[in-house]
Amino acid sequence: MMHQTMKAAVFLAAGGLVLASAAVAAVDPKNPDWPCVQKKVENLSVTAIWDGPPLDQYKDWFREDKLPALVTKLSSRRLPIEKANAEIDAFAAAVPETDRDAQLSKLFYGLFDKMNTQRRGIISGIEKYQRSQKARAEELEQQGVDIAKLKGDIVVDDTSAVPESEEEQKLYWAGRIFQERQSNIPIACELPQVLEERLFELTRHIRSKMSK
Repeated sequence: MMHQTMKAAVFLAAGGLVLASAAVAAVDPKNPDWPCVQKKVENLSVTAIWDGPPLDQYKDWFREDKLPALVTKLSSRRLPIEKANAEIDAFAAAVPETDRDAQLSKLFYGLFDKMNTQRRGIISGIEKYQRSQKARAEELEQQGVDIAKLKGDIVVDDTSAVPESEEEQKLYWAGRIFQERQSNIPIACELPQVLEERLFELTRHIRSKMSK
């Protein structure tokens, strides 16, 4: 029983005592390193976004002069969507009408390729961050166990607890940093959807410039 209680040791953190293991629990047990409430979808589907001409012949979009630079520019979240749409307008206007649909299809394929890769990178980064938090949570719990052993007791839920020793003070501040880092995860979890929404909007504008 004592061993089990030790395993449930808590660390001092802002607002009281919080179980480290609970703070990093996965929402979906099938994806233990995915901390987001949003369902993990690693890759977007072209058919869910694109209703234009078949794209198989446009996979070499990166060989087109100036197109890779435009794709990079449009895919950046730093470029407001209004300015991105204006860039698409300018691109479409500079292409002969007979070749416009093909070039705009290549532009879409490039954007999809680029932004889907960016999105996968963000998802991978979130999971890497979560693994780091898990490891840190284990360290903090172990430190809590060690301090409890020295004191001869374990406090499981005492929001009025005040860190007394230097070790407890260090654990308290380490716990606060841990919680602050954990609070950043929901913000990061929004990023894949932000990219997805941007791609949908850019695709809608590209399609508005096409004849078919």
